[in-house]
Amino acid sequence: MSLTIEKLAAAVGGNLSGDGSIEIFRVANLETAQTGEISFFEKSEFAEAAQKTNATCLIVPENFDRQLPCSSIGVKNPKLAFAQIAELLHQRKRKIGISENALIAKSSKIGQQVFISAFASIGENSEIGDRTQIFEGAKIGENVKIGADCIIFPNVVVYENVSVGKNVMIHAGAIIGADGFGFVRGEEAYVKFPQIGTVVIEDDVEIGANSCVDRAAFGETRISKGTKIDNLVQIAHNVQIGERVVIAAQTGISGSTIIESDCVIGGQVGMGDHARVLSGAIIGSQAGVLPGKIVRAGVWWGTPIQPLDEYKRQNAHVKGIARLKEELKELKKQIETLKNETEPI
Repeated sequence: MSLTIEKLAAAVGGNLSGDGSIEIFRVANLETAQTGEISFFEKSEFAEAAQKTNATCLIVPENFDRQLPCSSIGVKNPKLAFAQIAELLHQRKRKIGISENALIAKSSKIGQQVFISAFASIGENSEIGDRTQIFEGAKIGENVKIGADCIIFPNVVVYENVSVGKNVMIHAGAIIGADGFGFVRGEEAYVKFPQIGTVVIEDDVEIGANSCVDRAAFGETRISKGTKIDNLVQIAHNVQIGERVVIAAQTGISGSTIIESDCVIGGQVGMGDHARVLSGAIIGSQAGVLPGKIVRAGVWWGTPIQPLDEYKRQNAHVKGIARLKEELKELKKQIETLKNETEPI
């Protein structure tokens, strides 16, 4: 797909400088961009590289006033505009049609312009919304509702009684609705606690490859609108995640934890059960949140988790231990020397 620079500028609400009639075919990074491609930069330190670019157009900060060898679009947030333009130029090819090798229950309801690939299966009484695409090996259980314009990639498993909203993307190998990890210790063995709730995934959610969202013991596990979950993330039973939350890879969230809207969770974060992360909190990679902990707005790091400034101070103290050890050795030597000098002959 191609669009003129003028149309791209209008799409992102930017200020056009230069020839707006030229067609743009692709996005590219600043260093490798060529004719027919558009790139961007945010910081003034890249201004020199921008003046040497081979790109046909650049997205620049709105107050940028240096001469460029190509057309430009000035915007408040160049990275955001670049992402929006990338969505326009590199739209995912939409497939339509149902394979004769798909396994579709007669009681299921299939919408219009749907794609269901070979070896995908749709369970009894399930509903697939208009224009949704379900790829090879995906298994949709019984009584599942999937909204319009979703993409279910290969080998995804959606267990029974799960609800998925509109415009949801679930990447390969993800598991939605498996039993939560709930057991009660008996005298001789663990007894499985009931896992008979559901999972609700709201509109515009993206779930990464090989991530798992467990069903609730009772009630629901909920992923709210606009949340983005990376690969290899574990979300346990009865977890509630708010809107526009971002969770990076290899994070594990224990049961009944609540993450409010507009939080950012780094990679490899571990959260104990019944924790609560308040709106606006940012948790750095490999942090550990103790069970029942309340994490307020701000930047947090470390294990156990603490405000970033405190974590930095403690880290600086730890790094200074080796120096203090050497200083202590030297002081001991000086004390021994003084003792020897003052002892009577």
